[in-house]
Amino acid sequence: MAFGLALSFYRNVLFEVTLQNIKGENNKLRQQNANSLADLEYYRSAQYKDKYAKESLGKVRAGEKMILLTEEKQQTVYDDKGNITPSEQQEMAFEELLRQMPVIEHWKLFLFDRDKIEELKKSL
Repeated sequence: MAFGLALSFYRNVLFEVTLQNIKGENNKLRQQNANSLADLEYYRSAQYKDKYAKESLGKVRAGEKMILLTEEKQQTVYDDKGNITPSEQQEMAFEELLRQMPVIEHWKLFLFDRDKIEELKKSL
């Protein structure tokens, strides 16, 4: 009988722990639901529709002005006399090629095609 009582108590403790875990999960789901509803309300608002029209479709209202921010290109600086050796020109061309190349391509070359890096340097 004592064993049965201990087993019953243990099951009750496990049930209470499980119940607390479920309550915690419910609270998390309620918070996520509230956040999702707030996002949905924003996406239905006139403010979002206006932003989407301006960014994606290029539409502006009468009297508004649009400012486009672009990345500034850096120009290569030469010395005053223009004395650049062919090897320096080759190195500069290679560096410019790397600047224009996406970073993922840098890693692919570095990890998988190291010989191709030398070929690119020589070809420029």
